[in-house]
Amino acid sequence: MLKKLALFSLVALGFIACEPSEAGHTELGALPQADYSLTFIDSNNVQLVSTSTGDPFLYQWEIDGVGTYTGESIEVFIGSIGTYDVTHTVFNQGGSASATGQIEILKDGPMPCIGAMEWLTECTSRTWKLAPQAGSLWVGPDGNTTWWAIPATGPTDRPCLFNDEWIFSEDGTMEYDANGDVYAETYFGVAAEGCTPETTLTAPHDAWASGTHSFEIIPGNGPLPDQLKVNGLGAFIGIPKAANGGEVSSPVTSVTYDILSMTDVAGDRYMEIECDFGGGLWRFTLYSE
Repeated sequence: MLKKLALFSLVALGFIACEPSEAGHTELGALPQADYSLTFIDSNNVQLVSTSTGDPFLYQWEIDGVGTYTGESIEVFIGSIGTYDVTHTVFNQGGSASATGQIEILKDGPMPCIGAMEWLTECTSRTWKLAPQAGSLWVGPDGNTTWWAIPATGPTDRPCLFNDEWIFSEDGTMEYDANGDVYAETYFGVAAEGCTPETTLTAPHDAWASGTHSFEIIPGNGPLPDQLKVNGLGAFIGIPKAANGGEVSSPVTSVTYDILSMTDVAGDRYMEIECDFGGGLWRFTLYSE
C-alpha cells in the first residue's frame, strides 16, 4: 500500500512540474493611444506631428484625396480648397489605434517648385515631346513583358505624333500643342489610321485637339512613386486612349501617370511615365531639350 501511495505521489508531482508557470507567459502589452497635432506652415503646407503614447514603432497617415505617408512627423502640400479627412494610425506590440480629424484648406496654392515640379517646368515653363527613339511608346501586361513598342523608325512613320508638344508651367497649366495634326486611330472616329489635321476632329474627339489643361504632382511615399495627374476633358500625355482603368475611345477628364524615372543626358531631360489601364501598362518616354 505504501509503495502505491509513493508511486501516486511521484506521478502527481510530475504533472505539477509540467504545468506552465505565470512567469513564463509573454504579455503583448496595452494598445497605443493615437493623437496628433496640426500646424499650418502657410495656407497650403501643413505639418502633422504624432503625439501618440504607448511606445509606437510605426506611424501612418492617410489624407483622403492627397496621399498616404509614414513617419512620426510629416509635411504635406495641399493645393486645392477643400476639407480633407485625416486618419493617423500607430502601431505598438499590443496592436494599433487610430485618430481622425480634418484639414481645411481655404485657398488654392501653387505646387512648390521642387522635385518633379522643377523637372517638368524648370520653375517657369518647359516643353516636352515624345523621345524620338525606339520604345518611347510601349505597352505590355507588366513591367517586363512587351506586347508592342514603337520602333526606331517611329518619328519617320508617325511624324504627326512626334511633333506633339506638352508645355508644363509652374502655375499648374499644361498646354497641349498638336502643331496642326494628330496621329488618329480608328477610335478617333476616322476611317483609317494615320496623320490627319486636328481641325477635322469632331465631337467628342475634338477634345483631344490642341488645348490648355491643368496638372498636379502627387508626391510619392515609401515604395510609391511620384505621380503626374493631368486634368480637364481630353487631357492626356503620349496617346489619348491610355487611361486609368481601361483604354478609352472618347475623352476623359483626368489621367494619372506614375513617374518611373527622370534622367539628364548631355543636357537633355528625359522622363519615363506609366499609365496602368487595368489590363496592362502603357509607358511613354518624354524628352525636353
